[in-house]
Amino acid sequence: MTDEEYAAALEAERTARNERNEYTVREENGRFLLSRRNGAGQSWGVTTYTRLATAELAAALLNRLKEDEA
Repeated sequence: MTDEEYAAALEAERTARNERNEYTVREENGRFLLSRRNGAGQSWGVTTYTRLATAELAAALLNRLKEDEA
């Protein structure tokens, strides 16, 4: 495997890993639910916040950490 092929394989793996999970925010009963959605579209709640700005900040941080991890 050449260096270029190896780099391309790593990039493809990173891209696939980033597409699998995503943290999103939605309003539910007057609170903001931070949830994690997987590649199959299944979603489950992680925690709730009282302020939208805080929930969006948490989602952005978690999504960024996920990208860095990949």
